[in-house]
Amino acid sequence: MADSYLFTVFTATYNRAHTIHRVFDSLCAQTLRDFEWIVVDDGSNDNTAALIEGWAKKADFPVRCFRQNHSGKHVAYNLAVREARGLFFAPLDSDDAFLPDSLERIIIHWNSIPEVEREVFSGVGGLCCDQYDVLIGDRFPTSPFDSNFGDMIYRHRIRGEKWGITRTDLVRRYPFPEVPGTQFVPEGLIGLQMARYKRRYINEVFRIYYRNEYKEPGKNLSHRASLVSNAAGRLPYYIWLLDKEIGYFWHSPVPFLKAAVMLPLAAQASGQSLRQALQSVRGLAARLLIVLMLPVTLMLRSSEEALIRCKRRGNGRVHDASNSDD
Repeated sequence: MADSYLFTVFTATYNRAHTIHRVFDSLCAQTLRDFEWIVVDDGSNDNTAALIEGWAKKADFPVRCFRQNHSGKHVAYNLAVREARGLFFAPLDSDDAFLPDSLERIIIHWNSIPEVEREVFSGVGGLCCDQYDVLIGDRFPTSPFDSNFGDMIYRHRIRGEKWGITRTDLVRRYPFPEVPGTQFVPEGLIGLQMARYKRRYINEVFRIYYRNEYKEPGKNLSHRASLVSNAAGRLPYYIWLLDKEIGYFWHSPVPFLKAAVMLPLAAQASGQSLRQALQSVRGLAARLLIVLMLPVTLMLRSSEEALIRCKRRGNGRVHDASNSDD
C-alpha cells in the first residue's frame, strides 16, 4: 500500500474538537485531491472521535483515525509515519489550516527540482500566516532557497513559523525517540537529524497558523515550568544539538549556550548526575561549553528550587486558611 497517494496529511489531536474542523474544511477545499488524512487521537475525552467518524463517512478522500493513550505528539507522529501510504508526509496541527491550493502549489515546487537532484532533497518548505493574513516569521533570502535545516536556522538565522512536506521514506528513517516518562520531544530534533538533506524553501504561504486563540494558560511547552515533566524528552535534543551541531556555534551562539545551561538541569530532572550528563555528550568542545556555563546552570537551579519552596509554603497557607473556623 506504500505510495498509494501523493500526500499523507497527518494531524495529532488532543481535546481539540472545537478546532479540528479547520483541518477538515481546508482539506475539503484543496484543489489537489491526491491525499489521505490520518488523525491520531492522543487520548481525547471530548467528542473528537465522533467528529472524525462522521467526516470519514462523507469525505471524498480517505480518512483514517487511530487512538492512543495520552502519550504526546511525537508518539502520534511515529504511529502515523508507520501507517502512511503517501509519497510525502504533511503534518498539520489540529488548530491550523491549509490554503486551498497549498498541496497543489507545494508539489509544483517539488517537481521544479531536477529529477537527478531529488535524492539529496528531503522535501519542500514555505511560509505561514495567521488568521488575519499577517505573515509569521522571516522570509527566505531568495525563492527558491535550497538549504539544509541547520544552515537555515543557525547560519542564515531565519526565524518564525514555517511549514513543509517531507519524503515519507525519510521520515521513516528518522523517528522520534519514544522516551518513557515524557509526552514531549522537541520537533526540531527531527529537522536536525535530517540536516544532511537539503530542502527547497519557497517564499509562499502554505499554512494558516491560528495565534493563541484556544491556547490554555500554562501549556506552553517551551516554558521553564514544564522542564521537569518534559526533561526526559528535551534531553535527546540538547545532546544532539551540542554533540552534532556545535560547528554552528560561532554563527549563532545563543541556542548552544542555552542548551549547555539546560542540559544538566534536564539530566538532573531525569534522574541523572552531572557526570552522566557530561558523558552523554562526546565532543570535547561541547563538554567544555557545559562546564563553562555551570555557574549559570547552578543559579537557575537555585532560583527554581527557591520558587518551588515558596509555592509549597504558599499552598500550605492556603490549606491552613481553608481549614479555619472563620
